[in-house]
Amino acid sequence: MSGQTRHTDAGHAGEHDSNSVDAVNYRKVIGVGVGSLVIFALSIWWAVMIWHGAVNDAQAKAGRARAFDTKRTEIGIVDQVPFSSDKRLPKWRQDRKMQLEHYGWVDKTKGVVRIPIQAAMDKVAGGAMPAGAPQ
Repeated sequence: MSGQTRHTDAGHAGEHDSNSVDAVNYRKVIGVGVGSLVIFALSIWWAVMIWHGAVNDAQAKAGRARAFDTKRTEIGIVDQVPFSSDKRLPKWRQDRKMQLEHYGWVDKTKGVVRIPIQAAMDKVAGGAMPAGAPQ
């Protein structure tokens, strides 16, 4: 070979002794895992006890919070009607449809009237323009 030497240790190639330094002590690994879980569980229990104590102190000072009324449709200025029980949209649509399809007053004191939309479109298509419209 060209000046290179090969070192082989035929007696230890691929073999591991159960007492070697690389062996994993599974008892220690499992012990650390179980110990960590126990410490974690105790920490959670302790945090819950602290939280319950804080809630009890707050309730002793200020009293219990009243239950939230979910049946009210308006709280303050917030309108919160549940979608399933909201019947306002069909009425709103019906009112707007009546305004679009019938004659009526917009401002009686100024003499401004409302005409049905179809009649207004027919008049505009025929060349008639409302007063004040650009020519």
